[in-house]
Amino acid sequence: MEDTNMSTTAGAAATVKPLAACYDNNLVNSQGMFLGDQPLRFSLPLLLIQVSLILILSAAAHHILRRLGQCRFVTHMLVGILLGPSVLGRNPDLRGALFSDRGTYILESVSLVALILFLFSMAVKTDLTLLRRPTARAVAVGLAGSLVPLVVTLAVFHTLRSTLPADLRGSSLITELAIRLSLSSFPVVADALAELDLLNSELGRVALTASLITDVTSWFLRAFFAAAFLVMEAKSPVFTAQVLASFAAFVLFVAFVARPAGRYIAQKRTPAGDLLSEGSFVVVVIAALLSALVTDAIGFKYMIGPMMLGLALPGGMPIGATMTERLDSFFIALFLPVYIALAGYRTDLSELGLGGGPEHEHHQHEEKWCALQLFVALGVSGKMVGCISAGLFFAMPIREATVLALMLNIRGIVEVAAINNWGDTMKASAEHYSTLTLSMVLITAVATPLIKMLYDPSGRFARAKRRTLEGARPNSELRVLACLFSEDHAAPLLDLVEASSPSRDNPISFIVLHLTELVGHAASVLKPHKKSRSSGGNPTPSDRIVNAFRYFEQQAPPGAVTVTPYVAASPFSSMHHDVCLLAHSRKANLILLPFHKSSDGARSTANNAIRSINRSVLQYAPCSVAILVDHGLAAGSACATVANNMLQRVAMYFLGGSDDREALAYVARMAEGGGVSVTVVRLKLRNWVGMGGRDEMRDEEALQEFWQRYSSRDGGERVAYIEKTVEDGEGTASVVRAMSDKFDLLVVGRRGESDDDLEGSALTSGLSEWSEFPELGVLGDMLASAEFASKVSILVVQQQQGASRSNNAADDH
Repeated sequence: MEDTNMSTTAGAAATVKPLAACYDNNLVNSQGMFLGDQPLRFSLPLLLIQVSLILILSAAAHHILRRLGQCRFVTHMLVGILLGPSVLGRNPDLRGALFSDRGTYILESVSLVALILFLFSMAVKTDLTLLRRPTARAVAVGLAGSLVPLVVTLAVFHTLRSTLPADLRGSSLITELAIRLSLSSFPVVADALAELDLLNSELGRVALTASLITDVTSWFLRAFFAAAFLVMEAKSPVFTAQVLASFAAFVLFVAFVARPAGRYIAQKRTPAGDLLSEGSFVVVVIAALLSALVTDAIGFKYMIGPMMLGLALPGGMPIGATMTERLDSFFIALFLPVYIALAGYRTDLSELGLGGGPEHEHHQHEEKWCALQLFVALGVSGKMVGCISAGLFFAMPIREATVLALMLNIRGIVEVAAINNWGDTMKASAEHYSTLTLSMVLITAVATPLIKMLYDPSGRFARAKRRTLEGARPNSELRVLACLFSEDHAAPLLDLVEASSPSRDNPISFIVLHLTELVGHAASVLKPHKKSRSSGGNPTPSDRIVNAFRYFEQQAPPGAVTVTPYVAASPFSSMHHDVCLLAHSRKANLILLPFHKSSDGARSTANNAIRSINRSVLQYAPCSVAILVDHGLAAGSACATVANNMLQRVAMYFLGGSDDREALAYVARMAEGGGVSVTVVRLKLRNWVGMGGRDEMRDEEALQEFWQRYSSRDGGERVAYIEKTVEDGEGTASVVRAMSDKFDLLVVGRRGESDDDLEGSALTSGLSEWSEFPELGVLGDMLASAEFASKVSILVVQQQQGASRSNNAADDH
C-alpha cells in the first residue's frame, strides 16, 4: 500500500518531496514473474533497474554531449529531468512503475552515502599546503570573486525586499543563495578541471587555489554559524553547553585521535608505495560514515563531519590513492550520478508555469521566477566582475581573466546538495527548487564550452620564440630539461650528459623533472624538489633520482654542471603542460625525454601513457626536443664519471634539414669536450644535382663549419667525417645497418612529415611504410627496431618549427 501527499494544505506551495509514503517493507526480494510476482513491486529489483537505467542513459547522453563541451554533471542532471515529471514522468504508469516514492526513498538513501564518501574522498585528496604560500593573484581573485557578488546580491535583496513575493521576502533562501553563489566549491572546480584536462594549466592552478581559500574558510564559518544558530535556539543553558561540548569534542577527536591514527596507518602499517590493507581501508571508510552520523546527530549538517575528517588525514599515498583506486572508481562512480540524476528528476518544469494555466497563476509563477533569476544573475555576474577585476589588476590578459572567472563560476554537486537541503528544510518550494536546479545546469552548461573555446594552455608555447641548439652562441650555457618517469631513466640520461662533455667553457644547466601520475590528490603539483620528511627516513624515488644527479654535479669540474630539480604530479593526459611550462619558464634549449619502451635484455615493456606525453611535447614544446632510446646496459652509470661513461663512440647520420642540423649542433657539443669520439656520416643521393634552396645551403654551411672547427682537434683522431652515396632508401638502410654496430650512440634528426627537404625524402623513400613509432622519424624508427634493440642507443632530435637564429640570439642572455 502506498499513500503519498505531494502538496501541503490549500494555498501553500508544493514541497520538493512527498510528505509521507507508506509501503510494505517486507517486499524486498521477488520470487520471480513466473511465480506470479511483479518484480518492480519489490525493493531490490526496483533499485537495480533504477540504477541501471540512470547509468545507461547517462553514458549514452554523455557520449553525445561531451562533443559539445559538456561535463558529466550537466549530463546527469539532464538525464534526471528526462526521467522526471517534465518528460517521461508525465506518464503516470511509467512513473509509478519505475520511480514510485517508495523506490526513490531507497535510491536517495544509497546515493546520499555516495555523496558522503565523495566529500570525504575529495577532502582527503585536498592539498592544504596550497594555502601556505598562495600567490597574491590567487588570494585577490578568490576574495574579490566572493565578496563582490555577496555584497551586491545582499544589497539588492534588502533594497527590493518589500516588493518581492511573500515566500522569498519572508525566508532566508535569498541570503543562503547569495552566500552559496559567492563561493566556489573546490571539489566541484577540481572535478570539472580534471574533465577539461586543465588541472595543471596555469589558470587551472590559480582557480584551484582561489576556490580552496574560499571553500575551506566557508566550511569553518559554516560550522561556527551552525553552532551559533543552535545556541540561539537553545531553550536552556544545559542545551547550549551540550551543543558546544559535543562539537568541541568532535573537533578534538579529529585533531588528536583521528589525525595521528591516520598518520600511523599511512606511515607505519602500510609499506612504502602500497595501498592500504583491506582492514585499514574498511576502518577509514567506517570512520567517514560515523563522522557524518555524529555531526548530523548533534545538530550540524552531515557534510561537515566527513569534510573535517578528510582534511585532517594525509592525502596522496596511501590513503588518498586507496580512496581513488577502491572507492572513487566503483561505489562513488556508481551511485554519485544517481544522486545528481535524482536532483534532476525532482525538477518539474510545470512548477515554473511553462505549461499554461489560469492567467493569474501564470503571472505569479512568472513573478517568482524572475525574482529568483535576478538574484542568480547577480551572483554569477558579480563573481565574473570580481574575478576579472582582480585578474586585470595583476596584469592578466582580459581573455585569461574571463576564463578564470568562468572556472570559478562552475557549479556542481555541492550546489545541488545545498539546494536539496533547502528543499528538505522547506526553505525552497518545488517551484524554487526547479528554478535553482535549472539555473545551476545552465551556468555550467554555458561555462565549460566557453572555457574550452577561449583557453588553450598550449597556445602560449606555440606563440613563444623557439630556443634551439643551432641558434645558440658557441660556448654558451646549454640549458637542458631532463624528464624522468622512473628511477630507471636516470642512468641513461646521466650517461648522455657525461658524453656531452660539460666543462667550465661549455657549461650545462640541468633542470631535472621527475614526473608522476596524480594519484590521491585533487590538485596537480609542479614545484622545486625538497627532500621528503614524511617517509620515515627512507628516501622517495624523487630523492634517489635527485641524489644521483647531485652526485654527478659534485663529480663534474667546478662550474661545469648545475642541477635544479623539480617534481610534478599531474594526470597523464595533460602532463605535457608541465613539461612545456617549465621549459618555457627556465628558457631551456632542449627537452630530453625517455622512450616509452624499455628492455632488461630478456623482455621489453611499453608504457603508452609515456608515449602519448612524448608526442604532445613534440607538438607543443617551446624548444628543441630529443627522445633517448636506451639500449645500453640496464645498470648504466647511476653515478657517472669520465672513467665509467658507457657512451664513448658516437655517430650522427646527416641527411639534411632542420632536425639534422639541430642534431649536428648537439653532436658538436660532444666533440667540443673531446671526451668521446664523434663520427658524422653524410648520406648523399647519387646523381643529385640539388635545388639550390636555402635549406640546402644551410646544411652545407653547418657541415663545413663543423669540420673546420673540429677536424684538427686532438690530431683529428676523435672527429671523423664520412660521405656515403646511395641510390635510394634501401641503400640508406644498408649503410646504416653496416655501420651502426661500431658505435655506442647514434644521433639522428627526427625529420617529421612537414620536412620539405627533397633529397632527404628520397634518401628515406620506402622506409616509412613499416614505421612503428612515427615520433622517432624514419631513421629513428628503423634503428629502434628489433634488429638494433640490443646493440646501440639512439638519440632522436627535433628542432621546433618556426625557430630561427635571431629568435635565440634575442632571448639568450
